[in-house]
Amino acid sequence: MSRIKRVMLFQPASVGGNFEYVAIPRQGMLFLSGALAQWEGPNIYEREIWFEDRSGLIDPDKDLEGVDIFMVTALINEAPRGYQIARLAKQFHPEIITIGGGPQMSPLAEEAFNYGDFDVIVQREGEDIIGQLSDVLLEHRGSDRDQYLDKIPGISYRKDGGMIQTKRQGLVSPDFVELPDFRSIKDLTSANPMVGAVIETIRGCTEKCTYCQVIQQFLGYRMISRETEFKRLAQLRELAADGLVHSSRNGSFQVFISDDLHAPPLRAVKFRDERLARLQGWKGHTDGMNMICQVRAEIGQDPELANAMQDANIKMLYVGVESDNAENLLAVNKRQDPGQMHKDLVYLNDEGFTVVAMTIIGLPFDTEESIMDLADWVTTVSKYQTVNFLTPLPATSNWDSLVPLDENGDLLAEGAMRPYHLYTGRQFVHQDSRWTMQESRELFDRYSAKLNPVDDVYRRIFRILRTYKLRLAAGSRDLSDTLALRLSDATEALRNWSDTASLTRLEFGENISQRVNELVEQIRAVSQPLANARKEAADAIGSRVNELSESLKLLTGPSNNRELALNISGRITELTDLIDETVTVSKRKASAKK
Repeated sequence: MSRIKRVMLFQPASVGGNFEYVAIPRQGMLFLSGALAQWEGPNIYEREIWFEDRSGLIDPDKDLEGVDIFMVTALINEAPRGYQIARLAKQFHPEIITIGGGPQMSPLAEEAFNYGDFDVIVQREGEDIIGQLSDVLLEHRGSDRDQYLDKIPGISYRKDGGMIQTKRQGLVSPDFVELPDFRSIKDLTSANPMVGAVIETIRGCTEKCTYCQVIQQFLGYRMISRETEFKRLAQLRELAADGLVHSSRNGSFQVFISDDLHAPPLRAVKFRDERLARLQGWKGHTDGMNMICQVRAEIGQDPELANAMQDANIKMLYVGVESDNAENLLAVNKRQDPGQMHKDLVYLNDEGFTVVAMTIIGLPFDTEESIMDLADWVTTVSKYQTVNFLTPLPATSNWDSLVPLDENGDLLAEGAMRPYHLYTGRQFVHQDSRWTMQESRELFDRYSAKLNPVDDVYRRIFRILRTYKLRLAAGSRDLSDTLALRLSDATEALRNWSDTASLTRLEFGENISQRVNELVEQIRAVSQPLANARKEAADAIGSRVNELSESLKLLTGPSNNRELALNISGRITELTDLIDETVTVSKRKASAKK
């Protein structure tokens, strides 16, 4: 039996909520794939990461043919599809192994087993156990499997009609896998790049806000090593150079720094000082990167750290504003004073940061009037905004304390699964005496209408990128046809020169016919970079023509036949003009289409 096993890592399509979730490749599957790549065991794992938002909907019958292990993660509103595809995977391929995990399934393993038909659910992070777990599930299919699963920490599995949960010991080092496995992302090519890159620098948070899942999913506050940070920055630069991250005309590209709290507040002195030192070391390593990170407003009270962030090319800040009501902030354990927060935001704007204010409505002390006042205020202290209704998430205190509703806005029947497709932050999904589900939707719309949503920015980027891809595909075909004709002419001309040189019986120190054939291949090679990257066309052609010219100069030095040298020189000029004309026409067509 072959040692090589196929693993599909799957992220269902996003059904709503913040649009940037679609734009940013989420890290979990990238690190799990990297962990499998570095695992040394009886099996070798070939990996593919299927993000449905990138590659379209998966067909579990056709697309999972020959797959040995199917791994699924999902955010809360993606859970129904994640469960559905896991069930179908087992129906179409009974021998396939299914593993679930992530912030939804980890704390709700029993639900995942009931609705998703998984073999195992991984609790919290899993890089350190995923290789061992995969080997056990592949090597032990019979009744002895349970005794091996019981030795793996941090998993849940079914046994005798019940569920066994093994205890996790300690925490995973955040750089257990140094480099996330971007290159296993399905359909990641220079013709279909990521909208932006992403780098994880820490896991966890220094805060204890009641509405946030991060605190339970990623315990503590754990920084990767300084060396790993530099390796990950270099990896992003390499991906961009290979065209796998969308770059602007000047070569710059977007980088999202983690999804957690990047720069801790001043009161977390040890972490703050370490982050400052690291950011100061980033200078020069982040040139050409337009960096985006999530911070608390208190960064506005720390000019030294704010300056270091700017020097590291951090341009955009997602700031956790949540509310301008002191009672609301206290109720959700958000240690923040509204008056000071206003000053902090004014400072950040004045310093030239692009501020995205993240707000939550429907907090305990909100009224319709106060929510509208929040919109009026927050748009004066930030360029863009996000909004979510207070939404109970697994492993937060709100999950059990807020009474859930069904999709019609009535109380959820006991034992029924929550309508997760509505858990997008756009309406109340729990009972509240102030607003019904429908009334909350209407309130959300009125509030949103006053904002400048950052989601609109990502939608525009996606539209531009889709248009770019279509133009590039069409333009590459046109350019390829044009170059094929021109290069055919150039090739024929060079062969004629070769024949002429042979007839003169001149000795150039080496066979000109052989050298001309080499030069023909050099010119042919120009067509490939043109097809793959229009923006590099002029440089590619210029470089190749210079190589060709220099090579022929060596063949036609002062000791050689001057007449033939002049003849070849003239031909080189014609060839240069020919290719220059091709590039000019191509660029003119591209400009006309924009």
